[in-house]
Amino acid sequence: MSLPYELISLDLDLTLLDAHHRISPRNKAAVRQCVALGAQVIITSGRMYRCTWDYVSELGLTAPVIAYNGAFIKHAGTGEVLRHAHLDAATAQELVGISQALGLNLNYYLDDNLYIAAPNPWSDLYARRTGAPLNPVGDLRCFADRAPTKVLFVAAPERIAALHDELAPRFRDRAYVTISNVEYLEFMPQGVDKGKSLAVVADYFGIAREKTIAFGDANNDIPVLAWAGLGVAMANGKPDALAVAGRIAPTNDDDGVAQVLEELYGFAPLHI
Repeated sequence: MSLPYELISLDLDLTLLDAHHRISPRNKAAVRQCVALGAQVIITSGRMYRCTWDYVSELGLTAPVIAYNGAFIKHAGTGEVLRHAHLDAATAQELVGISQALGLNLNYYLDDNLYIAAPNPWSDLYARRTGAPLNPVGDLRCFADRAPTKVLFVAAPERIAALHDELAPRFRDRAYVTISNVEYLEFMPQGVDKGKSLAVVADYFGIAREKTIAFGDANNDIPVLAWAGLGVAMANGKPDALAVAGRIAPTNDDDGVAQVLEELYGFAPLHI
């Protein structure tokens, strides 16, 4: 059977997941049907790899997972690591210094663990949303010789927007800087993004670019929406993500992923 798309890339938050961070029965049924038809379905998220496990298991996926906005790719079935890029340690420590000077929460990701200086309302917000265990260490300068997978500021949306405007030009040549959620400003290794990592997975499976489809909603999804054969942005997505998409899906709370997959692959929706 010829499939319209052989590789399906799914962002989690505000895309596949509803407002309560759950996979709806209709979305789950649609994804499982695509897998049954022979499509490779992968989670492509800014989250830590460990914070995708529950969803990967719930969907019964065994393909690679793209985590950390593309900095880390690990095969959920075999454990094979296809990619692990690191942010330069000196750059990370410069950001630690900025967080200390401004009194901001900074998440420091090492070996798929999340380290913070001390618990605070912003770190607690992040942990509630993602299920990430927090590891307070008192002073993140203790990792001066350790290159993280990424670092991330968590703060009020207006603070994050101002930080982006200030820091993105300053770190442009050393890091990939993006706002993935209105409260998150992320710093990844240079040359990393979701689109480049979807290309790695497509090559791994020998799947042509035009046979890939990607779903997303936020600015960190722009590279993957632009790279895929078909980029699908959610109706609740950010304006810049909507602008690069080839198609707009209904919102994440309206089973937008399922609605598009049902139409493209020609199977009936789950009646609930």
